[in-house]
Amino acid sequence: MTSLPDRDADYFLELQTRTGWGKMLERFAAWLDPRPGCRALDVGTGPGLLPALLTRAGCRALGVDLDPQMFRDALHPDLVLADAAFLPFPATTFHLVTASNLLFLLPEPLPVLREMARLLVAEGEIAVLNPSERMSLAAAKALAEARGLSGLARETLLNYAARAERHFRWSEGDLRRLFASAGLRLTATTTRMGPGLVRFARGVRL
Repeated sequence: MTSLPDRDADYFLELQTRTGWGKMLERFAAWLDPRPGCRALDVGTGPGLLPALLTRAGCRALGVDLDPQMFRDALHPDLVLADAAFLPFPATTFHLVTASNLLFLLPEPLPVLREMARLLVAEGEIAVLNPSERMSLAAAKALAEARGLSGLARETLLNYAARAERHFRWSEGDLRRLFASAGLRLTATTTRMGPGLVRFARGVRL
């Protein structure tokens, strides 16, 4: 079973609605620029902001999460309880499969990425958002000071950086290798947040 440490429904709802992370997900959805009518799945969706944004962009979007508490104050109506390592959908179901701030927390991200890839139609895309190689607690503190962040905004950024230091931070080369191991080809990547502390990446099946 794929579980994430320290997941709390109230915290994740605040994260997606009361801090800059909601804007980050908006930027991620805009960067994806999905085709209207595409079938999309967001893995590790929490309360479901990203599938809500993808639906607003014209997709038929679902979200999945392992923790039923995440759906208590859901931001999207179509959410499914599921383990990211054993997604309850047939192969070649979705045009777009996303995961934001999920893979970097997993001890073994490759099996989940492979499971996500299984669900893609022939020309479908995987897209992920994770800390970049530039993310660190020191970099996050510097950004928080530069932007005058306080309270929840500062706390969530520093917590994210601390988790990134304990788990994974990916460069373009790291993601290219990870994608290749999952039978995917990295097609685009870019960084956001200050000096580039967050990395967006997308790819297709080989």
